Amino acid sequence: MVNEKNEIQWKETPKGKIFFQLLLPLLAEFFTTFLHTFWGSMAGIPSTPTHFTALNRTVTTQEWAADYLLSGLVPAMQAGFAVWMLIVGFFKICVVHFNPAISVGFLVSGDLSFKLFLPYVIMQCMGAILAAFIAQALRGEMLIPFYISDDANIPAIFFCEVITTGVIIFYTLAMVVDKSYDQATGPLAIGMTVFQGILAGKWIGAGCLNPARWLGPAVMAGGKAWNYHWVLWVGDCVGAAVFAVFYMSFFAPADRVWVMKIGTGNKQSSNKPEDQELVERKEEPTSPL
Repeated sequence: MVNEKNEIQWKETPKGKIFFQLLLPLLAEFFTTFLHTFWGSMAGIPSTPTHFTALNRTVTTQEWAADYLLSGLVPAMQAGFAVWMLIVGFFKICVVHFNPAISVGFLVSGDLSFKLFLPYVIMQCMGAILAAFIAQALRGEMLIPFYISDDANIPAIFFCEVITTGVIIFYTLAMVVDKSYDQATGPLAIGMTVFQGILAGKWIGAGCLNPARWLGPAVMAGGKAWNYHWVLWVGDCVGAAVFAVFYMSFFAPADRVWVMKIGTGNKQSSNKPEDQELVERKEEPTSPL
């Protein structure tokens, strides 16, 4: 108890506020996005033919892509488990986003201030670019970015990103906004929304879910990697905003759900239920004047 009290007091000092409310969260965003991008880039399908001695043959990139286990299921599992690991690893440190779309969702819900939003996104992008640079250097080949071809169904990709990324922020807000949330498998559930989202978007060219994660490989690859790249950013951020509004309007805890605040004005300023205020008013002594 003494240690917890000292920790709280230390966090309230001017130096503590700068570190715990600014520097620590920004460093966490950089580091978690770095890890997420690095793991995903190192686990990606090779961009050049790869020779396997055990098979005594060369496996081409096309053969990798044709295998659903390698090109669909494994990337989805890798991303989902990575998200789970990062959330659990930083659970007692701070709430990590490592995704600009998640930051948009927290901005809409009121759990991230406007002044921190842009620094969060910048640190996420910097972490992703550095991770992609190192991964490409280690692999000795160009990373495969998130390509969107000219003949792709852009509306389908856009709306798939809106829904799949929106579900991620819905689950995330359910775990973070409700302070009484005690489901230990919450981080795993968020990771599985990533797993499901990648599988859901795989065959129509969607499944980005995190524009910062794919910014790094796009910077390294250049050229056609920027083709319709904006769709990933707009689709994911719009989905996060829409589903954040949906959650906060109807599914948030009673003290924060938006639909209950319609027409209440400043009645909630006292943080007391309306029935309790009526009882207290009835109990007040009547002035003889």
